[in-house]
Amino acid sequence: MQFQKKIIFPSLILSLLFLLVSCGNNNIYENHNELENGVWQKDSLQLFEVKIDKPINHSIFYHLRYTSDYDYCNAYIQYKIHSPKGKILSQKMKLDTLFDCRTGKPLGEGFGTIYNKEFPLEQKFDFTEKGIYKIELKQMMRKDSLEGIQTVGIRITN
Repeated sequence: MQFQKKIIFPSLILSLLFLLVSCGNNNIYENHNELENGVWQKDSLQLFEVKIDKPINHSIFYHLRYTSDYDYCNAYIQYKIHSPKGKILSQKMKLDTLFDCRTGKPLGEGFGTIYNKEFPLEQKFDFTEKGIYKIELKQMMRKDSLEGIQTVGIRITN
């Protein structure tokens, strides 16, 4: 029974932290995909469908929840943004750092062995039309099974 408390308590704290951070902000969209067994498979495209009602500029961020089981200090992520008509509006590769490469210290916020970090994808991205935009994220590391990534998310702000 003691073991269950140790697992549940950090998860509860993290959930409450996300709830508090989410309140009172200018998010127009936020969603997170949970990865099975904390492993991001190379062929597992993370897809987010975002309804845009007002065609204006918004900032786009992606979020990773990861553990100390992650074997690298960096993450290579490819993303694509599709218009409501299916045209690719942006396609780029990003290199972001999760752990200090010299010390191994996690750079995200968290408790115990679970950390959260958010990275910018596009600042002031021009959503030119109303409709459903698709945002795809794909891990581009040299490993087919990337262990230690629990969730992948997208947040869009005004």
